[in-house]
Amino acid sequence: MAALLVIVACHSQDTSCLDEPVSVVSYDSVTQCFMALPKELDQARKLTNIVYGDCVPVDAELVAGKSIRQTINPNRLTAWSSQAAGDDAVNPQAMLPLAQDIPIPLDRYGSLPE
Repeated sequence: MAALLVIVACHSQDTSCLDEPVSVVSYDSVTQCFMALPKELDQARKLTNIVYGDCVPVDAELVAGKSIRQTINPNRLTAWSSQAAGDDAVNPQAMLPLAQDIPIPLDRYGSLPE
């Protein structure tokens, strides 16, 4: 299985998250994705303080021969973070659960299990 790393930004004063991901990056395997997760989260925190990331398994054929790396326009984050809490213009972002058969480390942001 290949994987897509998806990072979203969330508002510090309410429970909403921006409806556009901060970044989406493709990896050849779930393991590679989890290894890159801490570094990618650190990079995203340079744009906004509260970010969440996860590796979503996908069929390897969907990303075969492609290198996906999309990043949000920083101006979009600035405009969003300056909005007052509870503004209806910000829609929540749903995070999908991972497939059950993929081994997941207990500490999602630490090292991979051996």
